[in-house]
Amino acid sequence: MIGNKGLTLLEVMIAMLILSIGLLSMASLVGTGHRVLAISDQASLAAQLARNKMEGLRSIHPLPTKLTQEEVVGTGMTRTWSIAQSENDPKLWVITVEAFPTKEPNRSVVLKSLLFY
Repeated sequence: MIGNKGLTLLEVMIAMLILSIGLLSMASLVGTGHRVLAISDQASLAAQLARNKMEGLRSIHPLPTKLTQEEVVGTGMTRTWSIAQSENDPKLWVITVEAFPTKEPNRSVVLKSLLFY
């Protein structure tokens, strides 16, 4: 093969095999990237919904004290919140807001805040 110029069919087939393995691994990374992006979008939306509800609850006076849950229309998210008086200080209130995808409640965002009255 020293005097031959060009590639044999076997060399071309091996090069194509190596190239196709590399391209297939790249294609699987694209799918994984899309899944991770969708999960991070859900987490970001849950955090935004929890933050908005927390701001709304902190502005209410007097505070409602029952546990409440709502499904946020058009988002596929559910929010729950509770407001409880602290056991140590009757002027201190603990507000807890949780937001999560309705179909995946194990992926939740929980915010807690203390309010002094």
